[in-house]
Amino acid sequence: MDLLKTTLKASAIGAITASLAFGVMDAKAETAGTNITATVQNAFTFSETTALGFGTIIAINDATDTSTIVIDTAGTPTYNNPGAARLTEVSPGQNGVFDISAAAPSADIDVTYPASVTLTCGACSGSQEDFTVSTFTDNSVAGTVTTDGTGAFTINVGATLTTIASTDSYEDGLYSGAFTVTANY
Repeated sequence: MDLLKTTLKASAIGAITASLAFGVMDAKAETAGTNITATVQNAFTFSETTALGFGTIIAINDATDTSTIVIDTAGTPTYNNPGAARLTEVSPGQNGVFDISAAAPSADIDVTYPASVTLTCGACSGSQEDFTVSTFTDNSVAGTVTTDGTGAFTINVGATLTTIASTDSYEDGLYSGAFTVTANY
């Protein structure tokens, strides 16, 4: 047994001496280079697919009151003729439709409209009156739409057309006015 202890001590001393003589084996580390990236895509596609329109109407104005047509987001008109001014449907109008695509999935996008738009008759010859379009509505929640899992959303837009209280008549013709709808993250 003593021989075994002596042999083990000698082996241990020999191993320590050898490691000191030859140096301790160094562990080697490897490195790799890499890049971190981020791609910004704030842009998305926003386009009108159906223009908001109030159809063909008979328009009779009055010096003291106004009349309105409300087109809801489904395209259903409601006529309000409380006094002598009159708006009567000849052919129906339609709601406006805007499409959002290529946006971030499940993203909130704010949609804003102008306070009002004036429709004028570009080809009319006399001193005809204009219409005012206001009170824009859509199928959003408090002006915010949330895109689906593919980054898309369809916005249905309605508004109110109002006659002007005036003694000038509405002349036959196309009344139009440009407006801008803004959608952003």
